[in-house]
Amino acid sequence: MLVALAALLAAPVAHAGSISTAGVVGGIDGSAAVGNVAAVHWNPAAIATVPGVRTMVDGTAMFVRVDATATRNDGIDPSTGAPYAPASARVTVPNAFIGATWQVLPDRLTVGLGVTDAFVGGADYAASEAPDGGDPEPPFTGHQRYHAVQTSIITAQIRPAVGVTVTDGLHLGGSLGIQYNMLNALTSSDILGTEGLDPAEVAAGTNENPYAFDSVLEGEARGWSLGWSAGVFFDKYEKAQVGFSLDHAAPFTATGTGTVTVPAALSTSGERLPVDARVSFDQTMPDIARLFVHSQLSKQLSVGAGIEYQMWNFCCGDADGDLTIGVTNAAGDAIGPADGVSTTISATQYNPRRLWNSSNFHALAGYKPAEKWWTGIRLAYNQNAVPDYAVSPANLDFESWGGVVGARYRMGKDNKVVLGLNYTKYFLTTREITTSAWNRQDGDSRYSPALPYKTSANGTYSGAVDGVNLRLAVNFK
Repeated sequence: MLVALAALLAAPVAHAGSISTAGVVGGIDGSAAVGNVAAVHWNPAAIATVPGVRTMVDGTAMFVRVDATATRNDGIDPSTGAPYAPASARVTVPNAFIGATWQVLPDRLTVGLGVTDAFVGGADYAASEAPDGGDPEPPFTGHQRYHAVQTSIITAQIRPAVGVTVTDGLHLGGSLGIQYNMLNALTSSDILGTEGLDPAEVAAGTNENPYAFDSVLEGEARGWSLGWSAGVFFDKYEKAQVGFSLDHAAPFTATGTGTVTVPAALSTSGERLPVDARVSFDQTMPDIARLFVHSQLSKQLSVGAGIEYQMWNFCCGDADGDLTIGVTNAAGDAIGPADGVSTTISATQYNPRRLWNSSNFHALAGYKPAEKWWTGIRLAYNQNAVPDYAVSPANLDFESWGGVVGARYRMGKDNKVVLGLNYTKYFLTTREITTSAWNRQDGDSRYSPALPYKTSANGTYSGAVDGVNLRLAVNFK
């Protein structure tokens, strides 16, 4: 019933169960093996090496495009018998990190605080529903109408952290992730599982009102959740710094209000009927393990490499990982005859996710051509986490290649102010899906125990990602 394609920015490359979007938290050299303010996000143990008082503001705007040329029902519009027109989503994804660290006890104890949007995303297929540029109006007719028309997902995470130097070259750290979740949605729902068709018309062989049973959900929800992170950082040798961290992600959970508009065919009044509703959304997020190595080869040149392992299958490989959607009337009861609706709408619905574990691989390099200048490059390869049989506009991910290039300039007294500018480009591998679980029900263990056959979709999916990043950092002492 819901969730738009989302961008998961809990990693340096937004990834998995969504679209591979590149938002590098803390810049080109952000990793679990680099001690700077961004280590509050990457590896709290590494902040133990950051002297004095440091601050950082790092913001990225990612521009994401997704195009789908065919999907469910074999790509055929039931109203015309012709292929659906292509659908497009255009999303601007913000990713920001604001943080500070303070070494309370020299060479022993550092505390830090970071604010970031750990999980950000959404989709806007409105242009496909309203090609004239106006607001889309139901009944929606695009092939994405049962997935998402417009959805916005934003989280804001406050992360207090502490790093401790145990002995020379060995540091431990931990942090909490206090997360505020926000979701706004406009989506259609095939609540009877008939692809919107009137069962009587299907039985009679007619097709006069193919969207007669589509219902529309509009809602917004808010909520709090809690996660944590722990890490270890070894930096005894400049040419062999190693960092490892484990991030236990906060789940996405939110409750709020909305409207379920049922069609005339399901209204006892014979007219479209809006029903005030309570809505809730709950989605488990994966643990993420990070292992990075960094080496300062010379005063001018540094290199690094690492892997992020996103454990999606452990949390979200079966029905336990489905997005759970609660929809009731204002009194908390299932929407039904008491609300003027001729059938009872289940109070709990699901959007199957069915995700694989996946990895992001990174190679980093930095060069200092002059005293005030630093340039860098980051290359990455990202696996997709969504198996072919579970792909849909609401559950989409891409294998991707790309990276970030940029430069920083130090200025002010004692070079304490740092300005940075980066450009990001990722190339997404087009997905040709012919083996989705669409309309497959029994006889295949891939679709058990709860089948994603009504939310997957054959088709061609392509996309593009570009981004611009700005940084301002100040080292107070």
